[in-house]
Amino acid sequence: MDSEKDRFIELLRNSLDDKSFVKITFGKYRGDDKEFQNIFVTRIIVKGEEKISFKFRYRTKDIVKNFDTEAGIKLAQEVLGKDFLSATLFTSGNDFTLDYSKKRIPKLHTKKSTYKTADPAQHNRTKSRFIDPEAAYFYRLGITDKEGKVKADRYDKFRQVDKFIEIVDSLYRSSDLKDKDELKITDMGSGKSYMTFALYDYFTNELKKKVSIRGVEQRDELVKLSNNIAGECDFSGLRFESKAIEQFKDERSDIAVALHACDTATDDAIIYAVKSGAEIIILAPCCQKYLRKKIVFPELLKEVYRDGILEERFAVTLTDSLRAMYLEHSGYDTKIFEFISTEHTARNTMITAVKSRDKDSDFIMEKINRIKKEFGIEDFYLDAGINQRN
Repeated sequence: MDSEKDRFIELLRNSLDDKSFVKITFGKYRGDDKEFQNIFVTRIIVKGEEKISFKFRYRTKDIVKNFDTEAGIKLAQEVLGKDFLSATLFTSGNDFTLDYSKKRIPKLHTKKSTYKTADPAQHNRTKSRFIDPEAAYFYRLGITDKEGKVKADRYDKFRQVDKFIEIVDSLYRSSDLKDKDELKITDMGSGKSYMTFALYDYFTNELKKKVSIRGVEQRDELVKLSNNIAGECDFSGLRFESKAIEQFKDERSDIAVALHACDTATDDAIIYAVKSGAEIIILAPCCQKYLRKKIVFPELLKEVYRDGILEERFAVTLTDSLRAMYLEHSGYDTKIFEFISTEHTARNTMITAVKSRDKDSDFIMEKINRIKKEFGIEDFYLDAGINQRN
């Protein structure tokens, strides 16, 4: 008997019965359709009846289909272990993940819940996206045409923005910020500001919050473009400045974002975010080069990392791990995960941090120092930030 899978389906059924169900995400697709990627499952209310809504995500489109509860559970049971080798059931009690090994042996894992409460089922229809492609700023930024349809060659960018807002939504709802009526947000290295505009739209129009968002970008032409679009869209709480991240003053921010800030610019963003008292920090680092020439491998590992490509990958991993530990030392719960498939962007690692009250800073610093000593690292870019804070 496939007991682990049966237990997962039983947990799904129970969560729907006791209303603790939040959503399911399927992953590790192994089917034949090269355009198909994954499935997201939510609850909705259609004409007074509860349905299970499946969003089938393809590379260039999403298809949403609604099923009766039993039919939805049956479909989940059919695809799990066949087309998909991983699924996570999010409930208000716990998160349950079923993973299949290479030999198709299922293993059930239980973790602390990502969501403290289960949101009520959406009425009429579930949202297939977190952002509206018909928003005026998407046309002005070249993502959509005049009719609000996403351009074929810009769909990957649109998906990145939508996924980003989905992550923000999850972090925000699990943080203390959800009880605040006014928020300050800083986007460091805003670039052409796709994410910045979507952030403003999400908080003002979706959540009905009063927000002040500052986008910071060194390229004057992009700052001018973004400010013009913000004015055309009547986004009065959104402004853009020409400045480098390391020039920031210690102004307060509730949420701090730095996406694709190159090399130590990500570290500058971390230092600013922590000093500003940000409740939520979201990073997508890239071009991590600072540590590479500083690492001295233990004798046993020298052969393992003798080739440049592996040495580079290890330096990236170590850099982001130390960043997460620095954030934990500063009082945050952190996660490192794949932002979006490498099919859509090669720069796909994301680090998120939500302020916590239960961190043993001394113990975490001991771990940081042990790791640095093990790999002969005399200084890490964030050391100065740590010392300044302490």
